[in-house]
Amino acid sequence: MSSVQARKEEILAKRARLAELKRQRELRQKEFSSNRPSFGGDALEPAQPSPLRNRSTAPPSGEDLDAFIDTILERPASAAPSTPRRGGGNEQAASSQQQDEASSSTRQSSRTYTDASTDTQTLTFTALTTVYEIPVESKPEYITYSKGVQTSDAWTSPAASESEREEVQGDDVVSTTRRRRRKLSQRERELEEEEIRQRLRVEIEEELKALQLDEKVDQENSKQRFPARALAPEELDAVTHSNDFLDFVERSSKVIERALDEEYDVLADYALQSRSLEDDPDDYTDSGHRRGRRIKEVSSFDLTDSMGRKRMISSLDFSHKFPELLCTAYTKSQSSPHTPPGLLNVWNMHLKGRPEYSLHATSDLLSCLFHPHHPSLILGGTYSGQLCLWDTRTRSQRTGEPVQKTPLTGGRTGHAHPIYSLAVVGTQNASSVVSVSTDGVVCAWSPDMLTQPQEYLELKAPNPSAFKTDDVAPTCISFPASDPTYFLAGTEQGAIMPVHRYDRAGAKAGVDARCQYKSHEAPVMSLDFHPARGKIDLGDLFLSCGLDWSLKIWRARPPSATSSTISGQAEIVTPLVTIPREDAVYDARWSPTKPSIFGCVDGAGKFDVYDINVSSEIPVGSTRPGGSKSDRVFSGSGTARSLNKLAWEKGQGKNVAVGGLDGVTTVFEVGGELGGVESKGDAWVGVRKWVGRQGR
Repeated sequence: MSSVQARKEEILAKRARLAELKRQRELRQKEFSSNRPSFGGDALEPAQPSPLRNRSTAPPSGEDLDAFIDTILERPASAAPSTPRRGGGNEQAASSQQQDEASSSTRQSSRTYTDASTDTQTLTFTALTTVYEIPVESKPEYITYSKGVQTSDAWTSPAASESEREEVQGDDVVSTTRRRRRKLSQRERELEEEEIRQRLRVEIEEELKALQLDEKVDQENSKQRFPARALAPEELDAVTHSNDFLDFVERSSKVIERALDEEYDVLADYALQSRSLEDDPDDYTDSGHRRGRRIKEVSSFDLTDSMGRKRMISSLDFSHKFPELLCTAYTKSQSSPHTPPGLLNVWNMHLKGRPEYSLHATSDLLSCLFHPHHPSLILGGTYSGQLCLWDTRTRSQRTGEPVQKTPLTGGRTGHAHPIYSLAVVGTQNASSVVSVSTDGVVCAWSPDMLTQPQEYLELKAPNPSAFKTDDVAPTCISFPASDPTYFLAGTEQGAIMPVHRYDRAGAKAGVDARCQYKSHEAPVMSLDFHPARGKIDLGDLFLSCGLDWSLKIWRARPPSATSSTISGQAEIVTPLVTIPREDAVYDARWSPTKPSIFGCVDGAGKFDVYDINVSSEIPVGSTRPGGSKSDRVFSGSGTARSLNKLAWEKGQGKNVAVGGLDGVTTVFEVGGELGGVESKGDAWVGVRKWVGRQGR
């Protein structure tokens, strides 16, 4: 605001200066015109110049010229005349030249010059003319904003002021109407309101009639523009067989089936204060078992004829993000050779009639798992040595083809033997898929690229004389929760070998020869480290089971603590406890929430649950699947259904899935003492004490 005011003051000062110059010029004109008769008037004629006066006449001095110019420009006598700038232009030079000429002519006219050979000559004055005017420079106006400008009164347009006046007038009218209504009696006020209602009712009826007329016109136009007709058979087939139509029907029908499967007691009385007997963990069932340890069958999934019956279940796994989803891997069908050899079904516990997704492979599937960090990715290992990756987000999931798979060339580019075990290690941003085949090859893959393994490792037996060969045939692997660079591998020879993925101090990559687990006398079928998600670290405990009809609990040696004996032989580790069984044990898994609970399945078709805080020899719960149509494996066979795979639900540990030779997946719900989120800390302390007693 200060710069604008200063600019205005500067312009006013220049205008006053110009007005003063004009006034002084007029005064000088009057003075010259009044003094003109004293020089002889206009009648006098100038004398003729003499030819000899060119050089003999004395020119006017420079001081006289400066004094005259100073009187015109009103400058002090001591001030020096301003010289024009070099780059000022032709106009400025011309104007200064005209000023000099005018001043010199005036000075000559005020004097009489004498010549040595002639008489005195008299000069006359002419009318004064304006020779030079000081131009006014027009500079652009710069507007700056400051706090004072922003807080001043805002500019309002005439339209805005008129609208404000109208609002004020409208407010006056409303206030006048209100005052008038206050003066009316109650009867008159009711009549006026009724009149307003009638007027509004009439307007609404007219609008509805107009809308109805518009709808009738639109319907007539639509009938004329888009007449309904029956589709031709070719057009109907094209629509019903399109991918968009099939995806829509499949997605919508699944939503309806899930909604119909919801079991809810609509007659529940919430006013009753009594609690159901099933919710009391201290009560006992009719068979004498505690309800907290009950095992109840809740779902059963069987294959249809189109999928191919008589398939064996080779692997089970629950989703990490969606606890109701369960993936099941199957081998080749014995009764339907035309169906794909490998089958992987994703079952939904709220969709009993069919699988959520049905995926295929070119060879028997021996292992499968959900990616723990990407729930839409499913991994599977085949009998031919190929690792397949399916993505449920793509449209190819409707056809069942994998989006990626490893090559079958063998060598250092992948596996050439069956893949019986898979594992995913790492974090969400950097994870690897570790696969192991029966030829002793361990590969680490990136889920983004399965054409070339990131790591390739061949396992060799540390003591070939003991196994009569240096070949190692791993059947299962398990990683501890705290170390992704170290794992245990169970082999067909019955040995459990510690394996390092990379070189470390005192040990090279491969089988660690400094430590040896004196394990099973038959092939090892399963290994599982403790989840160790509690107050006490139990990550060094692991389970193993094999075809020697035994189940064993071990305490693993840390990779940095393993050392050979004085004689140079490997350190022999013995199990904490060995649990004998009545049949071959095919799978055993720790509960993800209860530290002392683990389950196992055997060849007799039994599913047993153990609690080592209660007893390490007798299971606290035992059951058999009984929800399928037949309790026999195949027609004509007299043996019971063998169970070979088991999986716990990873979130709360309430559901357990088992499967076997008949291809039927059965889901059990366990009681509060066997499953659910762990809330007691004494269970962890009890397991640690049990480990201390067994290790003595």
